[in-house]
Amino acid sequence: MCEIEFHCTNSAFAVAPRPYPASRHVSEWFKEMPLDRGDQGTLKRCPPYLAAMTAGYIIPAPVDLRFGMSAEGVLTAQGDVNLLGRHLQKQVEGSPFSGSPIVKFMNPWIIVTPPEFVCLITAPINRYESPFLPLTGIVETGTYYREVHLPMACLLRPGQTFELKAGTPLIQVIPMRRDQWTSRAAIMDDALRARHQEMFDTNRHAYKDEFWKRIHFD
Repeated sequence: MCEIEFHCTNSAFAVAPRPYPASRHVSEWFKEMPLDRGDQGTLKRCPPYLAAMTAGYIIPAPVDLRFGMSAEGVLTAQGDVNLLGRHLQKQVEGSPFSGSPIVKFMNPWIIVTPPEFVCLITAPINRYESPFLPLTGIVETGTYYREVHLPMACLLRPGQTFELKAGTPLIQVIPMRRDQWTSRAAIMDDALRARHQEMFDTNRHAYKDEFWKRIHFD
């Protein structure tokens, strides 16, 4: 069993919402979605989709923030703006998102893993409620003992506003064991592919019933 820890200062520890397993907070729209529509299964029947959404841990927004994009394209924020940083536009010049303001959410938590692990740091996966596009990174959490702040491109259009409520999933942290991988290309195993196809022909939920194994993050 492996353990991840989240450390912060005494003052922040007294008030900041604690990080928690991503499986404890699934989007309301996903909960309300039926399993089937007619004879077709919905996203709710897709184990890979749910596995990504519930992988790892969530660092929640610590306070309420309200964002607005003016008609001139200027981003404003109301709330504890000390929790926000900025990247200069020239730092992302030439990227597909260079025309969008880059907001850096100041994360109060230091992420601590065993040395053989790193962490994928991104916006909450498969949750589309937020207008922020993450600049995802992989961080050496087994040796690097500093807060990891997540920059995001703000995709609000002129005239739009967005309210980020305290406790809302803000950052997703997925630990990964450091392994050395190699790769190759090969010809498909036709017999194995045919056997698996037969399983799906007789049971459309074969992936969940026969292959999917839940990864536990507690």
